[in-house]
Amino acid sequence: MVSAALFLIGVLQLLLAFAAFRRGRAPGLWIGVLGCALAYDSLVVAAGAVVGAGAPLEWLNTGRFVVHAVLTPLSVVCGTLLLDRGRRTVRWAWACAAALSVLGVATTLPGLELEPRSWAGTLRYTDAGGGGAPVAAVLSVLALLAIGVVAWKRRSVPWIALGAFAVFVASAFAFKVPPLGNAGEGLMLAGLLAALCDRRIDRRQEAAPARAVL
Repeated sequence: MVSAALFLIGVLQLLLAFAAFRRGRAPGLWIGVLGCALAYDSLVVAAGAVVGAGAPLEWLNTGRFVVHAVLTPLSVVCGTLLLDRGRRTVRWAWACAAALSVLGVATTLPGLELEPRSWAGTLRYTDAGGGGAPVAAVLSVLALLAIGVVAWKRRSVPWIALGAFAVFVASAFAFKVPPLGNAGEGLMLAGLLAALCDRRIDRRQEAAPARAVL
């Protein structure tokens, strides 16, 4: 049942990513990339019990840790591009995301020792050492929440803040109920896409130059 729910979450995340890609331009591109990364995590855990413990599943789960460490900070870039596509602001967002990615890699990957662990019929590989709190991921969510609050206040667009708040709350309970983390990430992605589709944001994207892709 839980594996099926995770599979559904992963498929929905892929659909959200595809919808973001279809919007085009910089925000849609990077929201789509982030969505694919989140979907990978959900689908690997959903398939764990079917694949079974062993080298292939361990390799796939190593990818989960890499994806979270490197790509989760993209949420900061996505939120920034929705709020302000000025060249200087976007550069600061990329610098912040890069720093968070380096922090994520440095605090997550060195000494990573994976062991199989089952929960409610699911099977995933987790860090045998515990790994501590995912500092980079938490900072990324807090940064996105701050961006969302600004977007809500200045543009009357609440979706970024609501999505960031949802993943923050869900992550707090994910240590006991792991799938809540995946569900929260799906809500965060949905919030970014809702903001991307919001006319109050969309009008700004039409007028904004395409130079902010990088």
